[in-house]
Amino acid sequence: MKSKILILALLSGFATAQTTLENQIKTYSSSLESIIASEKTKMRDEIAVVESAYDEGKITKEELIDQKKSISEKYETIINDKIEAQRSKMDSITKSTVVASVFGINAKNNSNNNVYTNSSGIVSVDINATKNKNNPKKYINTTSTSINYAFLNLTKDKGSFNPFEDDSQMRFGNSHSFEIQFRRDMQLGNEASPWFFRYGIAYRTDTYMPKRPQVFVQNNQELYLENFENGSLKRSKLRNVYLTLPVEFQVVLNPKYKEYEGKTYIDARKKMFKIGLGAYAGINTRSIVKVKYYNPEGKFDKYQYTLDDGVNSFLFGGKLTLGYGSFNLFIKKDFTPIFNDKSILPSKNGIQIGIELVNLDF
Repeated sequence: MKSKILILALLSGFATAQTTLENQIKTYSSSLESIIASEKTKMRDEIAVVESAYDEGKITKEELIDQKKSISEKYETIINDKIEAQRSKMDSITKSTVVASVFGINAKNNSNNNVYTNSSGIVSVDINATKNKNNPKKYINTTSTSINYAFLNLTKDKGSFNPFEDDSQMRFGNSHSFEIQFRRDMQLGNEASPWFFRYGIAYRTDTYMPKRPQVFVQNNQELYLENFENGSLKRSKLRNVYLTLPVEFQVVLNPKYKEYEGKTYIDARKKMFKIGLGAYAGINTRSIVKVKYYNPEGKFDKYQYTLDDGVNSFLFGGKLTLGYGSFNLFIKKDFTPIFNDKSILPSKNGIQIGIELVNLDF
């Protein structure tokens, strides 16, 4: 539950600077904390009523335990559903931000004549209005936020780099990864050097959707797949949530330069080909199974539960990036298995192929 409080809201709008973005994050964090506090208060009130009934001899100790467990599970579901709704708000903000950037941002600040602009690529936006547009040094060492989307799959072989394996039992194209990354780019060497180093912190969710009609099942500390037999399956998925620390070395293949105040700088605003090689390490903060279905009577129903076993707590992998300008493709390979020895699955090793959707430079 606590992991869902991690950075679930970003990108309040490109016509504001970094301070506004930070305020938006604080607002959403406060909203989540308020939801949890409110529902916990209600839960304690209901439990107090049950405990009072036990003290008065109206229910047995066994009934007390069962009712307290039922109340706790009910409010856990309520809290999870409300936090998922907050995630939807974040997605909505992200979409509106993308639309604004695609149609172009041109919000002048009359007091200092600063202009917010967006450059080419999927979406690459500079929201730092204080930069000197003619100074190439201002565009070399930057702080940014990126949003990445990838299709993911599982492989049997730890060394396999094939994201299209059919025997993984996962639905490729439906299984996906979403990552929000806060990062810092640093040039290595002098101002004309084509070498760069990138590091940061990222919030990542991997969603595995098994081939129909299979669902993930946890039984006696074992995790496995089995056919769903309680009606008509609509959707089944396992979501892993990670907090990761990525690092990456990048080299510009066709560097372009600009002269400024007697020095030669690499011109980061020009479109150039680049290649990157990186690694990441992370920790699993939560794994949850969600199933939606229609029961034998045709009524829609759903259930979810948090995994206790079957998924590794730590993650380590590598990343290869190919880019042109602000257009970046990547492939990620998880060197540590996603699933541990308590899972009975045909494939346990993760691989991703994806694209950088949004990049915000501060």
